[in-house]
Amino acid sequence: MEFIKISDVMQNTIITLLIASGIVGSLIKLTDDISDKNMRLNRLFALPLGIIYGSLMGYLMISDLDAALIFGGIILGCLVSGKINSTGHYFGLAAVLAIIFLNGIKLSPLVFIIATFAVFDEMKDIIHISGLDFMFKYRLFLKIGALLLVVLGLVGFDGLLLLFVFDSAYLLMERFDSRLVHEI
Repeated sequence: MEFIKISDVMQNTIITLLIASGIVGSLIKLTDDISDKNMRLNRLFALPLGIIYGSLMGYLMISDLDAALIFGGIILGCLVSGKINSTGHYFGLAAVLAIIFLNGIKLSPLVFIIATFAVFDEMKDIIHISGLDFMFKYRLFLKIGALLLVVLGLVGFDGLLLLFVFDSAYLLMERFDSRLVHEI
């Protein structure tokens, strides 16, 4: 009989979470672009993409406490800043909420701090201070804030890692979506 080491299980779990985080980031951007741009794809394609990314995000949140804080903060920040503004994203939000409510997830008040950083990432159209363009372009407020929370011991390193994979996939999809779907 072969025994599975706990470290092997944890390593497989974090790999699964990292893959899911990357998929979520890319699907959110694709859903965004289908909804916001005049693309050859029907906007109804954003609905299943929203459900898929919302379900994966919900899975992340019930699987890892740090992921719950990071993604809970992102969701709350996007709600406050008005970034959840299309049917695809409403379906995504509904999927996340269904999964976390069915599993009884309760988030720490720390999620409000993370949400504040997420809101700052979305303020590029409102805040015009030279020198902050770089911060807005690469969405660094949340990353730096999450790093600070890791240093303070309030969020685990895996939460920061999931955020970087999520955001990297989002930014990559932003660069490559025009190759996948051509605008009219």
